[in-house]
Amino acid sequence: MFSNRIKKALFFFQAFLSLFLFLVFSPKTIFAQSSNTTEVTTTDGSKNFSISLHSTYTVTANGKTIVEQKFIIKNKNPELFISKYGIVISSTNITNVEVSNNGKTIESLISKQKGQTSIGVTFDEKVVGEGKTNELIIRYTDSDIALISGKVLEVNIPKLSDHYQYQSYQLELRIPSIFDTPSRINPSNFSLKQDGDYNVITYSDLKDQSISAIFGNKQVFDLKLNYYLDNPTSQNALTQITLPPETPHQKIYYINLDPMPNNIKEDKDGNFIATYEIPANNSFNVELLAQVMLTLSADPLIPSSQVLPEQLNEQKFWESKSPEIANAAKNLNSIKSIYDFTVKELNYTKKPLNQNFERLGAVEALKETNKNDATCQEFTDLFIALAREKNIPARRVVGMAYSNNEELRPSNLAADILHTWPEYYDDEKKAWTQVDPTWEDTTGGIDYFNNFDLNHIAFATNGISSTLPYPAGSYIGKEDEKNKKVYLEFSKEDFAQINPDLEITLISKKVYGLEIPGNYDLQIFNKTGRVWYFSDIQITSEEGEISFDRNSKIQKILPFSKIVLPITVYNNSGSIGQKLKIKVTSILKEGQSVSNEFEVSPSIKVKIADPNKIIFLGGGFIVVTLVAGSLFLLGRKLANSLRRKGQKLEEESRQLQEISTALKENQENDGAGPQSGASGT
Repeated sequence: MFSNRIKKALFFFQAFLSLFLFLVFSPKTIFAQSSNTTEVTTTDGSKNFSISLHSTYTVTANGKTIVEQKFIIKNKNPELFISKYGIVISSTNITNVEVSNNGKTIESLISKQKGQTSIGVTFDEKVVGEGKTNELIIRYTDSDIALISGKVLEVNIPKLSDHYQYQSYQLELRIPSIFDTPSRINPSNFSLKQDGDYNVITYSDLKDQSISAIFGNKQVFDLKLNYYLDNPTSQNALTQITLPPETPHQKIYYINLDPMPNNIKEDKDGNFIATYEIPANNSFNVELLAQVMLTLSADPLIPSSQVLPEQLNEQKFWESKSPEIANAAKNLNSIKSIYDFTVKELNYTKKPLNQNFERLGAVEALKETNKNDATCQEFTDLFIALAREKNIPARRVVGMAYSNNEELRPSNLAADILHTWPEYYDDEKKAWTQVDPTWEDTTGGIDYFNNFDLNHIAFATNGISSTLPYPAGSYIGKEDEKNKKVYLEFSKEDFAQINPDLEITLISKKVYGLEIPGNYDLQIFNKTGRVWYFSDIQITSEEGEISFDRNSKIQKILPFSKIVLPITVYNNSGSIGQKLKIKVTSILKEGQSVSNEFEVSPSIKVKIADPNKIIFLGGGFIVVTLVAGSLFLLGRKLANSLRRKGQKLEEESRQLQEISTALKENQENDGAGPQSGASGT
């Protein structure tokens, strides 16, 4: 009996010490381990107690979530009991905490650290005896579980890191029926039923899985971007800016771009690059107003950007050939293992986001002195370096990620602090796939590998280079640093539905101001702020033949941009001076088509079936050219000879005229009477 009392006293002391250390020091330690919503501290764990957990998450119409965590603790040891208990929740937006023990309300000790709330309780009753159960219910309201953004509801429930402590873990997710069934939910082994005004999703045994559910297929944002362009030199200069691109999961509509650029072109990584000319000693702002629509499913009309050998190369910050990266990657055999390793090895920094962080790169990020001070750049760079070391193409995406809690999902909209995340090329899907190891770490294990959300907007993609092109938000002058450059909000309107407006023109080619018959530039100008995708461009003529480079197939035309296709029009009839009509039809993947007809002056095309005739004609052409040249030279010689003879006759005639005039004058001077015989000349 005495020994039992000693054991109990030691147990109470250990329990009190454990809870004290948990409440005081645990948040920091657990944060480093990627904490979760229901991690439980017990003194003896499953050795002396069996614990079952039933969780109910009820999402309200305003986006709040009422959580009830019901723990049933069953004694395995007849001499031991639990006197204290605690949980950690990955949110500080916790209110209305209520705790009951076996039906009676008890006090709780609540402690909030950055991104976490711990709730500890001391039981009033001692539940002793093998097989005896102790019921603990913790209720609270969490503002971070559900996010109603625009017309989309997102629910994210983190996984249990210590799931092995629970004999069973059941979960109910109750969603107002106004949101209908989920567009995407993971894991998929759930049951669904309707209970009054709620749809109830039930999981019987979650183990170590998180829940990610999205109700809605798309999200629409209004976007305003400002770019400051400066030219301090004494000559005009060209500069480029990066506009938000269109991808299979991101459609864009440029409502207004002021001023308009010289042109907009797509680079090898799929970025939309606009070129501007800045006058000498001048500067100006470029403003873009746009709508962005994110979709869960890839748009089949939008092709994924190409995969290039350069997207496997070692780059600054992506030291894929270094010994440190090779050593880290030696036991990683899949892209998922690379992702998990990145989440496990790095811990997000606790420093404020408004500080200036130096980009470390993959190798520096792995050093022990830096592992607990990583930003999204380090998570992204490490993932890319490891992927490329394993010969998996990977790139960096820079943009803005909407977040309702920047402690859980860092992305400081107020300070224009951009977010970065990686994407890798999935060879089975033949598509680039985005993931976010940073947010999986900061949210305590929400799955951002299999369940990417509708909140990440891409501004630029770095693949061939680890730093270029620069994204929106980077174009800031020295006197312009305090001005906000990125504005983002949920759109109150649906994504704009507009018709294509393509201007098709045909321009004759000229040499020294003279038109070359049959040679033209076909120009298609997109007068809208949308990207249009071509299934075909047809150039036809009933009277002639048209030649152009069919290998350079044009897939798309960017907003406010122009494409040029050189063509040659031939007249097969051989008639000189005859006009022909040609028809140009642009057929779009969306189903529309745009046509225009032109009257052209064709070139004559001679068709020769026998190749030997080409040699004969070529030789004949040379002979004719030589003969014509000889005749030309002979003609010039004859003309010169005749000109010289004419000049001689003209001189003799002039002399005779002078003699005749002199004789006449002599006769007039002699007066009357006949003239005497004349002397001979």
